[in-house]
Order: sequence, then structure tokens, then C-alpha cells
Amino acid sequence: MSRPKHPNCTPGRTAGFTLVEALLAISLLAICLVPAANALRGAVQAPGAGAAAARNLECVSTLMETVLAESHWRLLSLASSAGPANYPADDPDCPARTVTIARYGNSSTGKIGPGGTNDYLLLVSVALKNPADGNPYTLSTLVTR
Repeated sequence: MSRPKHPNCTPGRTAGFTLVEALLAISLLAICLVPAANALRGAVQAPGAGAAAARNLECVSTLMETVLAESHWRLLSLASSAGPANYPADDPDCPARTVTIARYGNSSTGKIGPGGTNDYLLLVSVALKNPADGNPYTLSTLVTR
């Protein structure tokens, strides 16, 4: 009994990969693995950057909560149109932050915004002092009497 011939086989040729096909497959695999390795490297480094960003945001929000716990009259005494308020923000685990407290409402020019003249509404903002410390998180809110 004779063996049936495979329809794609020609006499004198064996089945399998040639050296050129193997080199082509390896080079394509190498070309595809380089971008994949770069993506994985970025994914491995991301948790460290994410942890630092979360810590900075936590520092800013904690200081904002501390400022908002103050009485309206204390915040009014710290309100300044000249820039950041002199609010103590001593926390050695956090980067430097600035607190801006300004009167909010109608200004002398008739515009509504920071620099108002009434004592009823205050704009309170807390931000990282140095943008190089991370994302420039700024939390702002209005406080009323």
C-alpha cells in the first residue's frame, strides 16, 4: 500500500521553516517587542509617580480642611489682595504650599470677583508653592459668614 502524497508537497522538498523564514520571524518579533517593553517600563514606573501625586493632593486637601475649620473672622483678618496669606502650613512630610485668602464680591470697578469690598464672602485657595513638586493642584472655595 502506498502512502498518499500531501497536496502541497513537491518531490525533493521537506516540510518546515527555512533559515530565511526563521530570521524574518525573529526580526519581526524583536521589532514588536521593543515598543511593548517600553510600554511595560512606563507601567512599572507609574505607581511611584501616582503615589507622589496622591500624597501631594492629600497635603493640599488637608491644609484646605484646616483653613476652612477656622472662623470667618480669623480668615477675614488674613484676607489680602496682595497675594498669598501668611497662614502657617508646617508639615515636614508635605511640599511647601501657599494659602490665598481674598475678599470676594463687587470691587470698586463694579466687577464681581476677588478683590471685593464686602466682608461677607471670602475666596480661599490652597496650592503647591513650587510646580516642580508635582501637579499644580489648586483647591478653591468660597466661604461666607
